[in-house]
Amino acid sequence: MTVLDAPIVTFMLLTKMNKKQFLRFLLLFFVGSLGLTGCEPEKVSVDIDEGKLIGVWYALDNTQEYWRFNIDYKGVTWDESEDVQESEGIKYNWAVEGDQLQLDFYGEMGQHVYYDYTFTAQNDTSFTWKDIYGNSRTFVKK
Repeated sequence: MTVLDAPIVTFMLLTKMNKKQFLRFLLLFFVGSLGLTGCEPEKVSVDIDEGKLIGVWYALDNTQEYWRFNIDYKGVTWDESEDVQESEGIKYNWAVEGDQLQLDFYGEMGQHVYYDYTFTAQNDTSFTWKDIYGNSRTFVKK
């Protein structure tokens, strides 16, 4: 008997199973566990039209936050409630792949900070995105 056999023998003794009953139990356990594999809910994808993103957008969450998406895949964001104007805003590059938006912010010292968002809705005048924490925000075209 090896060290690995000890838990099996102990289980068999406690349940008063013989070897044949134990093998049936083991087979039933493994077959049953196959049916209990986790499934994620089907992801609903939103096809994003990059052309509709071009322009200035403002957040609908009682802030004065603005985002500009330019046709050259560059942009700027600013918050007028913090007395920051567009010319002083934070610049970024943007890319869309499927329903994913990646923003690449670049700082004054050359550092890059990436943010990923998932679009959950888009039309001609508004869009909604969700961050990696599940927080949603809606923006309206200015």
